[in-house]
This record gives sequence, C-alpha cells and structure tokens, in this order.
Amino acid sequence: MVNRRSLLKSAAICACVAPWQNSLAAAGSLMTPGPLKSEGQQSGRLIGVFAGAYLKNQPARADVIAREFSLVADGNDLKFSDRLRPTPTTYDFTTGDWTIHWAEQHGLLFRGHCLLWWNGLPKWFNGYVNAANAKQVLVDHINTVVKHYAGRMYSWDVVNEPIYHDGRPDGLRRKPWLDLLGPEYIDLAFHTAAAADPKARRLVNECYIEHNTPAEIGRRASLLELATRLKAANVPITGIGIQGHLRGNTPIDGPGMTVFLKKIQDLGLEIMITELDVDDVDVPAPLIDSTVARKYSEFIDLVGPFASSISFQNVADDPTLPKRPDGLSSRPDLFDSSYQAKPSYIAASQALAHLPKPSAVRQKNG
Repeated sequence: MVNRRSLLKSAAICACVAPWQNSLAAAGSLMTPGPLKSEGQQSGRLIGVFAGAYLKNQPARADVIAREFSLVADGNDLKFSDRLRPTPTTYDFTTGDWTIHWAEQHGLLFRGHCLLWWNGLPKWFNGYVNAANAKQVLVDHINTVVKHYAGRMYSWDVVNEPIYHDGRPDGLRRKPWLDLLGPEYIDLAFHTAAAADPKARRLVNECYIEHNTPAEIGRRASLLELATRLKAANVPITGIGIQGHLRGNTPIDGPGMTVFLKKIQDLGLEIMITELDVDDVDVPAPLIDSTVARKYSEFIDLVGPFASSISFQNVADDPTLPKRPDGLSSRPDLFDSSYQAKPSYIAASQALAHLPKPSAVRQKNG
C-alpha cells in the first residue's frame, strides 16, 4: 500500500509550488490520497489504466492496479495483430481472455483496445487483404472479436487514430482501410460492432489533438468533422476517446480544447480520456517530476469536467525503456519502478478529487 511516509518523500522531490502541493501540505491533509478510483467515484468517473496478460508475472503491478483503478484497458492482446490473428482464418484469444478474467475477478470494468488500427497489423495482412475481400475481412474480424466478449466489455475503441495529414480535405488517414474501402469503412466498423454487442460503448480514439500547434489544431478540427459526419449519418458511435499523450514543454491549447469538447458534447457524444501520459524528453532533468505532475493536473483540470472516464497509459516508470538524450530514464508515470507514489500521483489524485460531476453526455447505447 502507498503510505504517508512514501508520499511525503515523493512530494519533497518536487521543487515547484502548485495547488496540489499546497493542498497536500495543508494542515489536516497529510494523509494517503486515493486510491485514485475513490477520487473518481466521488464525481461519478471511472479511473482506468492499460494492462495485459503480463500481470500474471508481475504481482506487484497487479496489486497496484487492483487497488487504484476501476477499469482496465487491454493494451496489446486484442489489437488486430499477430497475437490475436496468427493467420487469416484463426483467432487466439488466450491472452485477452486471461486479462478480462483477471479484471472481472478484481471487480474492474474492461475496455477493448482496439478493433481497427492502421499500425501493428499481422504479417499476413498486406499479402492477403485487397479491395475485393477487405469488407469481408473487416466484418468477420469485428463480428468474431466483439461477439467473443459480448456482455463483458464496457467499451470498445472501434476505430483507432483515423486522422492523419495525408493530404485529404477530410483529414482521414489513407492506409490501409481507407485505400481499401473508402471513408465508409468507419461507418461499417461501427455498425458491425453495434450489431455484435449493442451494450458496449463505441468510440473513435484519437491522439495528438491537445497542444497548441498547427498540426494538432488541424487534427482536432478533422476529428470534429468526422464525429459530426458520423452522427449526421446515424452511425452508432457513442463517444470520442482523447488519448492525452502530453509533451512536457509543449503548451496545451486550453481555449481550443474547451471549444472542441463543448462541440463534441453538443453532438450527444460521451468523452473519455483514454491513454493519459506525459513525455518528459524535452524537460530539463531537475524539473522532470514537477513538470510531469503539473501537466497531469493541468490536463485533468481542463478535460476532466467533460470526461466520464480517465485512463492512464501506464502505472509505473520502466527503467528498461530507451533513455532520454541526457542518458536519464524517463519518468512519465504515477509510480516509480518500485511502485512508490510520485508527485505525479499526488497531482492526479488532487485534480481528480476536485472535479465536478461530468458534463459529458451519458448516452444510452443501442
């Protein structure tokens, strides 16, 4: 369990003065914050994180996830990839089944990630799928996977990252599905998923729309255009997933994001934060912990009031991942590699605790 001593030690690392620090230091508040799911529960939100079948070999990580979160998203076991689709005619649900069973044993809801994505496709895909059979491949895949987990899945990322600067006026990514089927592949994916499991929420999940840069402002506009088109065409989309891959020294576009979130809400769509993390690669070493903590707090303060769930990309820092240019390990997560809470955990916990009831639409599925 996270204890008071470890939290105070972590808080001391951060040299910045921020609302979450002042709150922690205030009289009467020197106690263990969280667990995060309890902070979310106060305002009616689910708090999630990515996981996978590797938890069977990582009991400490599994314990932290079970304690802190109310929802898990499977990071790799359910993607349209070699793991799930070893051949064009076979499926391997072994790892996905283990993960959803673990979640159910520990009382966590489960989010499916993801049905269609441009990346990570099986080795056989390019040599097998063509314009003549692509529709059948898409429908068969979504039908089989969604029906396998029907009734057990809280939500699906039906189409992941469909926006890209490929020179199209609508901003849609060309390869592979659009080149094979046209933009209506998105409509087909949602109709197929809804028929296979009407109760699961169904999202378009998109990255890099948060920052105040021309590329992200343009991607945000294209995502709003896509969502508007799908709703007008009565496509059974129920929400938008905002991944939230933040960069330490790149400003978040607060005004632009607020306008975007309100327009998504006006369409009757639910909003979820789906993959929240902070890239510290451009942050000076002495400021890493304070900057990462500040970015979590800033983003939760901005997007959290609109979101029905907030999911983090990872639980703990991994020193085996590639180093920063200065040779240091990145520290983007809520816990360190020993599962001790960091300033980022405290910042996230405090931000979650102060969120109002979500203003995002809770749409009935079907």
